[in-house]
Amino acid sequence: MTEKISDIQNKLQQFPSPVVENFNKSLDILDSRLSVDNLEKWAEIGLEISSLSVRSWESASEYFISSPSVQRQLPAGQLMRWARTGLKLSDDSPNIATAYFKYSPQTLLRLRPRYIDDWANVCRSLYRGTWKSSSLAVKIFQVTPELLETLNFEEFYKFVEFLAVLSKKSYDHANECLDKSIKLFPLMTKEIKIFLETMKIVTAKSWKFSLPLLNSIEKLFTEDIYDHKLHLINLSKNAFISSNFDPSLVIYTGSKTFSSIELEKRNNLMDITENILRLYPDSIIDFLNSVLYLSDKITFEQILRWQEIGIDICDNDKDKAQIYFSIQSQESIDTVDSLSSSIELSRVRDILELYCQALSGKEIKIEASQNLVDKNIGWFEGDLPTTEGSTVYLPSVISKNTSKEKNFNFLKVISTHQVSHIEFGSFLFTFDKNSTFFTDIRSEIENSIKSKKESINLLTKSEDHIVEDKEFLTQIGRFFDLFQDRKIALDIFTIVESTRVDYKTITEYPGIAKDYMNVQLSSLEKRPEINKLPVKEAILELLIRISLGQKNNLKIPKKYKKESKEIIKLLSYVRNSNATVEDSSEITIRIYHLLFPIENESLEEEEYENFDNNDDENEDQDTIFENDDIIQQFMETFLFDNNSTSEENGDEPIEEDQENQDYNSPQEVDYRGEFKPELSELLSQMEFSEELSDLNAEEITQEQLQEMIENSPEMDHSDQQIDEDTRKKIQEMTENLLKEISEKDNENKPFTDGQLQHIEEDGGELDPTDKSSFVYDEWDFRANNYKSNWCIVNEKSMTDGDSTFFYKTLSENSYLMNEIKKQFELVVPEMYKKQKRLIDGEEFDLDSVLEAIVDIKAGTSPDEKLYWRRNKAERSVAVSFLLDMSASTAEAIDEHKNQTNNDWGAPDDPVEYMAWLRSRRSEGLRKTYKRIVDVEKEGIVMMVNALETLGDTYGIYGFSGYGRENVEFYIIKDLEEKYSDFIPKRIDRIAPLHATRMGPAIRHTIKKLDDQESKLKILFLISDGRPQDRGYSREGVEKEYAVHDTRKALIEAREKGIVPFCLTVDKSGHDYLKVMMNDFNYEVLPDISQLPIRLPQLYKNLTT
Repeated sequence: MTEKISDIQNKLQQFPSPVVENFNKSLDILDSRLSVDNLEKWAEIGLEISSLSVRSWESASEYFISSPSVQRQLPAGQLMRWARTGLKLSDDSPNIATAYFKYSPQTLLRLRPRYIDDWANVCRSLYRGTWKSSSLAVKIFQVTPELLETLNFEEFYKFVEFLAVLSKKSYDHANECLDKSIKLFPLMTKEIKIFLETMKIVTAKSWKFSLPLLNSIEKLFTEDIYDHKLHLINLSKNAFISSNFDPSLVIYTGSKTFSSIELEKRNNLMDITENILRLYPDSIIDFLNSVLYLSDKITFEQILRWQEIGIDICDNDKDKAQIYFSIQSQESIDTVDSLSSSIELSRVRDILELYCQALSGKEIKIEASQNLVDKNIGWFEGDLPTTEGSTVYLPSVISKNTSKEKNFNFLKVISTHQVSHIEFGSFLFTFDKNSTFFTDIRSEIENSIKSKKESINLLTKSEDHIVEDKEFLTQIGRFFDLFQDRKIALDIFTIVESTRVDYKTITEYPGIAKDYMNVQLSSLEKRPEINKLPVKEAILELLIRISLGQKNNLKIPKKYKKESKEIIKLLSYVRNSNATVEDSSEITIRIYHLLFPIENESLEEEEYENFDNNDDENEDQDTIFENDDIIQQFMETFLFDNNSTSEENGDEPIEEDQENQDYNSPQEVDYRGEFKPELSELLSQMEFSEELSDLNAEEITQEQLQEMIENSPEMDHSDQQIDEDTRKKIQEMTENLLKEISEKDNENKPFTDGQLQHIEEDGGELDPTDKSSFVYDEWDFRANNYKSNWCIVNEKSMTDGDSTFFYKTLSENSYLMNEIKKQFELVVPEMYKKQKRLIDGEEFDLDSVLEAIVDIKAGTSPDEKLYWRRNKAERSVAVSFLLDMSASTAEAIDEHKNQTNNDWGAPDDPVEYMAWLRSRRSEGLRKTYKRIVDVEKEGIVMMVNALETLGDTYGIYGFSGYGRENVEFYIIKDLEEKYSDFIPKRIDRIAPLHATRMGPAIRHTIKKLDDQESKLKILFLISDGRPQDRGYSREGVEKEYAVHDTRKALIEAREKGIVPFCLTVDKSGHDYLKVMMNDFNYEVLPDISQLPIRLPQLYKNLTT
């Protein structure tokens, strides 16, 4: 050790012990590696670092620790250069220098020595003398080794430059971007350069877009298999440069759009998208959304033609382009319509509902099949037609044919088939009702099985030898309980009953017969070949083909020729106008009797023979079985199923044939869809309970439903034990089904003409009827006092409808929505608000520093609060929208312009009232105009979409009712509820109901808002006229009574810190609103069609 080094060692003793300890350890290692001159320089730099400041000894300690590892990677000259760079950093910030020294060994494994200074300088550029900037600079040194695994140094340098720009605006954003980028870079290959370029451009121009952009790119790489990521990021950059569009929106929208297009056509789509961006940059988002929308409706080639026509029509007119490429202009709609052969259910639903109602004589609704699947109550095919006994569910888009006319005809046929199940009694099966053509043996089989069970219990000396009558939720469930193999029984019954329904439809509705038979012929072309199937499945396929009208070139297994012909003859019985669903059940039993013993083996092609189905030849065939034979077979299968007598009789176990294949149900017939007789019977009983049965939703238990589902024909009963996953799915399905049944039972009351509870207005106090009913006082201005417990509010969840209305409204108003969202984005508070004069913060507060300097010069003690930082600002708003759902909202908006809503006009007597309401609704059913309620719904759709931008807490409620005991309060979205796919479906169900007793509805809304902790609470009432109800708003005094009660309720809101606002479309509203809303804000909208536009404007004014 030289004298100089010894002197340095002694001087290091003045610093904390780790410094000299680490110096000595490294000295021992480097003594043999470095020359004396370089070793002395190395030690001298370490001492200099230690002496810079109070905390710089920490940097020196890390310098000594890292030096041996760094020395292995650098020659002596570059080692000294590395040390001097660290010395400069130590002079700026000991923390940064410590990080530099600490992470140098790992970094130098991936960094060329010539870049050391650049690396240190660019990381140092993040530091601005504050603790947040220091933390960010330290962090970038720390993660450098990880970043350099995927970035070259040039890319690393640009990335840190981007962070430096962003950190000037927000260190929190910069930190979050750094964390996300570390995970994102390994997923990138050729996209890194354009990613860094885009992030830098966006951040420099509008830094608030940087984090959403990074989030969208992160999602693009982690969730999307789309292979045009590079082009999409570049598109977002160019869109931002051209029109200052939110680049994250371009990526989110573009990702969905490109993923919807076939892989080989995406390059072409990218070309036309870039062309639209070049010509009409303001229309790029509308264009991408429209392509996504059109991809389900027309071919890609037709989309290309649509955009070509659009470019010609717009002729450099940007405004015209915006409405064309958002499919809002009539020219665009007509172009799509002329190109498309598909039929959208949403566009023809109204006319189909009228058609189905005319066929069935019931109020049949039409909805998309996926809506039923989403309920998870037992239906699973979102693209197949079906019904649950009250609503016909159809595919949302029909595009099977190249002709629009053929697609519409197919839609008519599939809806007719589903309605025919309802009209011709598929769900009205009665177990004990006689069939038309057969000696009924259902009850005999059931009684025989029951007797056999009792006999077995006696033989085994079971204490419980009396067999109780089994309870069934449905009649058809009782029927399927007769069969050992319920799956085959259901498949047979489905074929037979569908054949019966088809025959009845074609014979009773000759107008649709031609289209119906064309669809059947088309379905035949898609059927599997009979002789390619195992024999049991082949015989059922034979039946399906015959049911679809095929007579010639059929295949029949030689081995089971006799049984097959008898099965075909049995099917012919339902091709008769007098056949009933009970006939279908008897035929099912007999076909099952013939089919069950047949092994499901594969036969060679030569083991089939051609067969022509000649009905005349089959009529004279003798039956090959008697009823006693059938009953005996069911008894034997029961014994086999229960395995009760094999041991007693010494029977050998039955060996399963190796060639016997597992049975699979037949391929669905596309136009017949999903047939669920048991579930449909159950749900239709709830919908039309007065007509069908005495079954009450409240009497049905979850255990009963679970047992029904577990024993349903569709369940696989090959394993006696149900695994845990299946049990959980059944439990979830059961809970959903119980909810659906309950809602149907409740739904029947407000929406149909059932009896309403009638309590005289002169009566006494009321009591809540259940946990969802609430009692409120009502203000009597004549007595200047409250009527105690005078009104009952019944809270109900709005049932689900179809989400089509919601998304159609957004699509048709996309330009307006963009404008509203832009306005609402301006309302969003700055994420961070500057707070000055702090002891610690991001940067020096210039004013405070100048004052401190002046104080020092003046000889006084300066204030220590010299910093500022950004504190997060929050918007705290809760709003409840209360919608009038009275019968008067069914009026057309054009008619409404010439009318006032002062005349309630409804009779007092509940029976007469229901007749009056029926007449109003039937008028509405015959018309296809836009109603007041439809415009209310459009306004709410616009608000929901905009409020999701703001992040405000909001609830949507509707109210109606009849009388003080029947105030109906519908929850469309509760205040505490997050937005989900159910909200659009509930908005669809907003409909005109009964009267408008405003006071109790307002008081119930106050109760909900009062539970919120938001600083600003708003009650936003939307109505089409004055408050009115039985005994609440007649001419004279009662008219004033309703107004004064409503005013009192609004005063109660204000007393609880809630801001009330009323928007009405009643032109005469000023007459009563002057009293009702005196010293409250309100607006009378002269043109109701402006409500969707005005509603967001008013909300913005109220909350800013």
